[in-house]
Amino acid sequence: MQYTLWSLSRRYLSAHRFLFVVALIFGVIYGLMSGLGLPVMFEKVFRQIFEDTENTYTCGQILWIAGLIPIGFLIRGVFGYLSTYWMNRCGLEILNHLRADIFAKLQAMPLSFFEQKHSGDLVNRVVNDPKTIQDVLLEIASEFFKQPLQMLAAFIGLIYLSVKHGDLVLLMVFLLALPVCFVPVRLLRYRVKESSRCMQNAEAEVTECVVENLRAAQEIRTFLLEKSVLDKAKDVMHRLAKRIQAVVQWQKLQQPLMEIVTAVILATIFVYAYYRRIPFSVFSSMGTALYFAFDPIKKISNALGQVHRSTGALERIVEILEMPVEIQSLEKDAYINTMKGEFVFRSVDFIYERSVDATKALQEINLTFSAGKWNALVGPSGAGKSTLIKLLPRLYDVSGGCILLDGIDLRQWSLESLRSQIAIVSQNPVLFNDTIANNLKLGCPEADDVTVIEAAKAAYAHEFILAAGGYHAWVGENGNRFSGGQRQRLAIARAFLKNSPVLILDEATSALDSESEFYIRKAIERLTVGKTVVAIAHRISTIQNAHCIYLFDAGRFIRQGTHAELLKTSELYRQLVEKQLLNTESKEGVDTSEVTIKV
Repeated sequence: MQYTLWSLSRRYLSAHRFLFVVALIFGVIYGLMSGLGLPVMFEKVFRQIFEDTENTYTCGQILWIAGLIPIGFLIRGVFGYLSTYWMNRCGLEILNHLRADIFAKLQAMPLSFFEQKHSGDLVNRVVNDPKTIQDVLLEIASEFFKQPLQMLAAFIGLIYLSVKHGDLVLLMVFLLALPVCFVPVRLLRYRVKESSRCMQNAEAEVTECVVENLRAAQEIRTFLLEKSVLDKAKDVMHRLAKRIQAVVQWQKLQQPLMEIVTAVILATIFVYAYYRRIPFSVFSSMGTALYFAFDPIKKISNALGQVHRSTGALERIVEILEMPVEIQSLEKDAYINTMKGEFVFRSVDFIYERSVDATKALQEINLTFSAGKWNALVGPSGAGKSTLIKLLPRLYDVSGGCILLDGIDLRQWSLESLRSQIAIVSQNPVLFNDTIANNLKLGCPEADDVTVIEAAKAAYAHEFILAAGGYHAWVGENGNRFSGGQRQRLAIARAFLKNSPVLILDEATSALDSESEFYIRKAIERLTVGKTVVAIAHRISTIQNAHCIYLFDAGRFIRQGTHAELLKTSELYRQLVEKQLLNTESKEGVDTSEVTIKV
């Protein structure tokens, strides 16, 4: 779908049409009262009071006639307020709807999308850019409907007064001046668009700067970077201020230019009325009608300025909404009840950047992870191990070849079915700012308290959870209340609780001390009975008892075998052990006799 500002307006206004129609009805009454009601009322009131010399009015009659003026403005004000109130309610619903759509689109994007975008920029597209679009949609919805109605009503009032008093000159002046009023808008349109586009990018830079500062709070203090990051922030904020000033400069120039044009027209009308000896009641009523005819033009021009100003935000939002979803999911599949957990790679290639000269992260991978077995991946840094395990839950899709799960292409499984059967414990687990219990129950929301406690005990996390305030204590932002090893044990407990047939361990014990690792390894041995385990590990204690070890180098699968077999057959594997990339130090509690290199 091709999104434009107008298509967005139709889509979101129609979704909240009840609020919009209510606001529009009140706006119509406001416009009719402004453009037609007040000028006609002024003509009748002033003519009756100042020019009717045949009748004498009592004080009460004079007060009643004069009271029509505030009554007219009261009616106009009430309906103007109601129109604004309901239109703002509509605008808030639109804002929430638009933000939810952008957020939903982000949930469908693959990991590669987030690796190419700055987090601050994405935050800006979810929070600030929709607010800009909301303001513009409100301007369109309010002014583009209400103001033309007011101008039309005023035009009808001008026709009525001109015909009644036999003077069509003021009507002709209005018709001739109408196109002239929009000249400033057309002259400044390009400037406003370009300045607003630069402003949106500058706002994203500021957000990115703030997010980065909060994320790196510890590093900034330990490396004494406070002054440098402050200088950077000041520079970014200064650029934003200049961009905002440029937008204000060009956008606000429209109104004084229009007011000058309007003032010249009103002065011309004044001179004409003086020499024609037009009665005051007629002049005041037609002048009021002209005012309410020209005032909408100014407001419409301001609305057009907002439309031009929203160009940058619109482009950034449309970029997200129109971005194709690379990883497509079937809505339903029939394989969930038959999952065993055997993965077969057939000539699998993977490239992070889809370009001609891009280097393949994985090349011609042909291997099988046996169901119900412990499969370990080893190799130097950059060998492609982490990339490969991200293909299993389809965090990425293969660039070439295919991966079969239980004989069926992964792409024939729905993402929900596939990922619900895979538990992942990563090297840097993420904890959400929620209770400890809710963090553990992410993969099994229906779990009761007893089951949660059992999973925590199995991961040897129960004691420090109680020390932290219990299972209903909050973990804090990013789980900063806990050490790296504690966060990893919470993630392992979460995987225990999910109890999936497939378990992926990406350096799951890297942050644990030797004692914790010993107990976790025992717990994992109990957990993984009958399950398919795919593990990346550098510690020999983690993978030496694996059913099969797969050796990778430079994105290629080299060979497979047990620990003992690879020590005998692979020079690269022996080098990894010698360099202690597979941590063989005896102080870690590992029997080094098991890793003695024998040729």
